[in-house]
Amino acid sequence: MINFQKKNNLFLLIAALALLTCYYVMLERFFPNASGKLGNDYAYFLPFLLDGFFWYNLNGFWAIPWFTPSFCGGSLNYANVQSCFYTLPQLFTFLTDPLAAARLTLILFAAFGLLGFYLVLRQAFFTSRPASFLGAGLFLFNGFYTHRMLIGHFGNHAFMLLPLICWVLLRPLPEGKKAHFRRLLFDALIGGLLFAYMVQSGFGPYLIPVIIAVVLIGLFHGILHGRQRDFWLRWAGAGIAGILLCSSKLAVIYHLMGNFPRSIYKLPGTRSVLDAAWLIAKSLFISPAFDSDRMEMLTNLQWALERHEWEYSVSIVPLLIILCGSLSIFRQIQAKPVNLKLNWKQWLQINAIAMLLIVPVAINTYSPGWNAILKQLPLIKSSSNVVRWFIIYIPTIILISTLMLEKIAVSPKSKLGIAVISMAAVVALNASTDRNFYLQRSYDPEEILKSYYQVKAGRWTPGIKAIGINVDNKGQMNVLIKRNNMLVHGASQMYCYEALFGYQLEDFPAKSLHPGPVMAEQEGLLNIKNPACYVWPEANHCKPGDHFTVAQKEAAWAFVNYRPFPFKMPASQKAANWINALALVVAMMFLLLYTVGVLYHRIMRKKYTFNTAKKCL
Repeated sequence: MINFQKKNNLFLLIAALALLTCYYVMLERFFPNASGKLGNDYAYFLPFLLDGFFWYNLNGFWAIPWFTPSFCGGSLNYANVQSCFYTLPQLFTFLTDPLAAARLTLILFAAFGLLGFYLVLRQAFFTSRPASFLGAGLFLFNGFYTHRMLIGHFGNHAFMLLPLICWVLLRPLPEGKKAHFRRLLFDALIGGLLFAYMVQSGFGPYLIPVIIAVVLIGLFHGILHGRQRDFWLRWAGAGIAGILLCSSKLAVIYHLMGNFPRSIYKLPGTRSVLDAAWLIAKSLFISPAFDSDRMEMLTNLQWALERHEWEYSVSIVPLLIILCGSLSIFRQIQAKPVNLKLNWKQWLQINAIAMLLIVPVAINTYSPGWNAILKQLPLIKSSSNVVRWFIIYIPTIILISTLMLEKIAVSPKSKLGIAVISMAAVVALNASTDRNFYLQRSYDPEEILKSYYQVKAGRWTPGIKAIGINVDNKGQMNVLIKRNNMLVHGASQMYCYEALFGYQLEDFPAKSLHPGPVMAEQEGLLNIKNPACYVWPEANHCKPGDHFTVAQKEAAWAFVNYRPFPFKMPASQKAANWINALALVVAMMFLLLYTVGVLYHRIMRKKYTFNTAKKCL
């Protein structure tokens, strides 16, 4: 029995490694493409990773890089919604270059998604190994993660942690009050750490859809297996732990968004609920994801949605499994009518599932009155589209298809056969997908990589000496994709790319900022912004976009040379910082004690087993 179990585990490991290898081989050619280029949005994230490396190289890991001189004549780092300093990709850049860090992130988080979905299916929903592996493989190849990584929406790598969150919130707890309670606390803390990581990675704007997806999976689990009390307790604990563990980041974002709500953009939507449902179905089951019909179905559209905005495909395979499973259940009911008696809790869960599944359809349907309501809601009002809420359906559809597979195939051999054929079809569909759109992207990372190795070898000490703009041969300003690369030349791009200030810098308070030396004096001001004014203007007695004054020359000099500089925070931010630090210390201590306790009990159990066997002999 033990040998059989080991063989199964070895087979699964080999299959998982083979699947990850296929995944990486398919996508490696985009990092970079044949022309040495990357997806256009890496023009934002690779300079950000390099900027984080500059800070780390001079100040170490624990000095928080609240702000950066590298972009916009002085802008935000840790205080930015999309910053990723305390994440694995940034950690990788301390060891290797930003492009290699992107590759490592791609495959590592793909592995997290594969493992997480297998665990939640196998250990929480108790599906068979073949069905669990198929579900994990479907999630690995989901179009959202794959194509967001190709285009350069780097913060979206945290999406692949969603199944791990579901697993720690849903897996069975051990018997015995003490063991039960300890594991419950441990699971809640791990869930909180994963949620906190999502916020730290820049995935915060997606947090509500992620929460809805986790709740949906929890509700399905409740209908099938009950034991909802433990799920909701862990869910509440994870929420509290997550808030505490990123309270500093949440507080600074709250202050920042109060000054820059970014609510100037229209919210597009379809003209009817049926159109929205059809758009969602096409995005989930058909790839390539883009065609002109999708854009024509939208109204109130301000910005064109390119192909990557429609990539959510889980392929046609789960749809076919769901249809076959539904047909099988229908035939079973016809042959032998079943009296389905559901208790009030199950009916409540079914209604909650239906309401949550309607949410992406509802918010992507346009009417003037409804749109006015949506533009008042937090997060949604700051969006330029809510198509991204389609991610709610990705884990839900995969879960339903996996459960349906368990219904279709009764024997282990049939389950294995269907799983193998289905997984092969998913791999083949992904391998044959036309991705020329992504191969034609044009961001060149060469300058970033060259600068990285110069700093790492000690041949250059980074610092911002001037505010710059790109000009063409005629001296006219030229807005380039790689404009944020200017930090490698010791200059801060005046017309930077920073979505916080608007896609065309509509909300950017340029004021007296101009090309030229950062320490140039004009009417008592330096040519560099005091970024603390973006976040805490009242505490620093300034307005958003204000510059360092001549009297603050020493602070400005530290700032442009990637050093900490003095600024003031309100009491609420200071409290959030202390809460965050204390929560992190308590979390690490608990994890250490829990790990020691688990190891001690295992050692004692082995010792007891050995002594018992010795007495028997």
